[in-house]
Amino acid sequence: MSPRELPLLLVRHAVAEDSHELGDEARALTSEGRAAFRHHARKLARLTPLTGIVTSPLVRAVQTAELLCEAFGLSSVEVHPALVPGPGAHKRILKLARHLGPGWALVGHNPSLERAAALALDGEELPEKLRKGTALALRPLADKGFTLAWWATPGRPVRRPGDRR
Repeated sequence: MSPRELPLLLVRHAVAEDSHELGDEARALTSEGRAAFRHHARKLARLTPLTGIVTSPLVRAVQTAELLCEAFGLSSVEVHPALVPGPGAHKRILKLARHLGPGWALVGHNPSLERAAALALDGEELPEKLRKGTALALRPLADKGFTLAWWATPGRPVRRPGDRR
């Protein structure tokens, strides 16, 4: 697969604790969330290679990114402030996605990732809610836009646009 054929993955963090005494930023993955995503990450690694992984600095996203890194046989993940949730995050995520290009996974949070995907797809609707651990595979278009290639949610089969529900 040539670098231009690789998708860009937008990955929502896996299932995390409901709360943490140190605040939202410190919420870690649950043991069940970690196990389910480890299995899911191996499935993703069979679908496409990756060049690198960038993640939000929040603990649950970093832990999700580390599981991806392990499954894809990469040596490290990069923490990037563009993936911090908050106002305007979707625009920062899309700017980072365009800068990095195909072959990268961006690990973050909702609603920022869903809004970034909607912006990237320029009117193409997301097929379903971006559940925890879901990876959206976006293929770049010549006009700097993207098209949805496939999506994968833990515990479910890989889906492509046009698949029947």
